[in-house]
Amino acid sequence: MADSKVRGAVGAAAAIVLISRLRDVQHLPRLVLDKGSPTQSLRILASSVAIYGYERLVAMILRRLGLTRMPSTLAAMLSLFAALRTVQKVQGRQSSDRLAELLKPGVDFLGKWMGLFLAPPLASLDASIARLPPYSGKVWANTTALLGLSWGFTHAAAGGVASSLVPADKEPGKSSYTATPAASPMANGNSQVSQEEAVRRSWVLLGAAGFLGVACSPALPLVLHRPFGILCEMSTTVCSFSLAKLLPDAIQRVLHPLVACAVSSNLASRFVGPVAPYFDEGKGVGDRFFQWLPAAVTGLGVRMYNTTGLWLDNADDFKCVLATCSASGCISILLTTLGAVNPASPLAVPAPLSLPLLHRSVMSALGIEGSQAIGPECDPKLAVASILITGCIGASLGNSLLNAFPAIFRASSPLVRGVAMGCSAHSIGTAGLISLGDTEAAAISGASMCLAGTMHTLVLQLPGVVSGIRSLAQLKAA
Repeated sequence: MADSKVRGAVGAAAAIVLISRLRDVQHLPRLVLDKGSPTQSLRILASSVAIYGYERLVAMILRRLGLTRMPSTLAAMLSLFAALRTVQKVQGRQSSDRLAELLKPGVDFLGKWMGLFLAPPLASLDASIARLPPYSGKVWANTTALLGLSWGFTHAAAGGVASSLVPADKEPGKSSYTATPAASPMANGNSQVSQEEAVRRSWVLLGAAGFLGVACSPALPLVLHRPFGILCEMSTTVCSFSLAKLLPDAIQRVLHPLVACAVSSNLASRFVGPVAPYFDEGKGVGDRFFQWLPAAVTGLGVRMYNTTGLWLDNADDFKCVLATCSASGCISILLTTLGAVNPASPLAVPAPLSLPLLHRSVMSALGIEGSQAIGPECDPKLAVASILITGCIGASLGNSLLNAFPAIFRASSPLVRGVAMGCSAHSIGTAGLISLGDTEAAAISGASMCLAGTMHTLVLQLPGVVSGIRSLAQLKAA
């Protein structure tokens, strides 16, 4: 538990926030009533639970079949996409669209809060770093250089392959995207607080109550200690993520909301202490949030289906996207293996640092499962950290790299911009495209990051790949 001085200061601050925001009590019902409608809330709940249950069913089937190396999240995402496409082929687009529409509330909800489900591994990153040996400055410098150079090579390779294959009609004479300002929640003279703002204010109020309860815990019955601790940790995770999304886009590309969320959650868990551990054998707040990550990734199958007109329905588009994602998945693993894992490389780093870098260009959920496939020496938390840093680099520099070499990259094509970003900077790069108003490229990027992650996972499943990487890193067979 936090010491008395810290507890007193935090309690005083929490009391001030609680009193000043007491009027926000009116918004608490909107935590469970989306836009004031119980019907919409029930649709979100039902579709979210359905997606969660589907992923769990796929995981159970894979276990029964002995396919334990195949990530259940990937299998669920691809099978959901395949199911929608099958319905479309058999019964027509209208039928498959109706099915996708039924799942849409849950897909949108899980997608909106996916960063929240990713925060728990990063919240305990300090513990993973503390377990590492005391590496020299050269090792950390090499790691930093590998992150930047590996992203650059992967992005350039994806952009080059896509540029060589992009259909002529997908390459307009000039860039087709322009930044579009975000809509104000009070636009059109509407003084009603938006649903998102109401949720944010409600969690701030609950967070203040939670922190005040923890601060006053010595004076409270023992039975209330854990509930207040859980409320404190949960509200901190939600509030920090939600508030960080209010930062300007330029800042978010460097200080991603996920980083703010993870750091805040770590500090809150330290304040609460052992009375309510953030990770508690599946019962902690971090455990509960993290359990929804597979469902959020599964929902990407619906998003892939909704964007097929941009990358799949036209044979030339699909050829470009598939070839680029396949090449990117292979090149990314090869670059990291030769540059970071290989002891003969001038940038080689020890296995606990080099192995997590193998997953730097795929979405975090697949990076976590890929780390588990590599072996215990590959810490999923460090993999998530490398993924996050790579995404921030890509979101900030991705389009600039393509535009800097017009003789090589056809940056005017949304197909090239989207597939290069999705293959190298995953969801964070995709969010960067959205912030620029480059919606077509962002849609293609979303599908590309799924396909590139699929290829990455399949390469790791090939016989001899993982054992070869471990052998090169001078590790025993897993």
